[in-house]
Amino acid sequence: MADDRDPAAAAAYVRQWAPAAGYDLDAFGESARLADAAGVPRSTVSRLVNAVRVPDAPSLFLIAEALGRPPLELLVASGTIPNRFLDQQARTRVASRPVTADDLADQWGANTPEERAAVRDAVESARRLFQSSRRGGAQETGS
Repeated sequence: MADDRDPAAAAAYVRQWAPAAGYDLDAFGESARLADAAGVPRSTVSRLVNAVRVPDAPSLFLIAEALGRPPLELLVASGTIPNRFLDQQARTRVASRPVTADDLADQWGANTPEERAAVRDAVESARRLFQSSRRGGAQETGS
């Protein structure tokens, strides 16, 4: 069977989603930081983001998770697995755990207690606003 993996497509996918995950892959040391977060060798990520080679499926899975992306997306984008797996996933509803304010604080790199409290406050304000808008704005949850 021919190797249908596409290094350029895999690199494009990683580069597309890296900034949202907090990685500037054109900055010195950022591909190493992504590799460390994913738990894969630094050379693996370097070859991936430079479109030299597509890593094996387990490495792609870990890299996608480090980017906060569904691993199937990167596996399909890289040509490691056929597109029909994404189509099947789209038809299958899978419950996932809700994203918490602490998850967002971790994702955004909020490390100090003050930063984490600000994220929690912002999430709580957004939740109240959303709930209020769903009720037609008739009620505002008080403090």
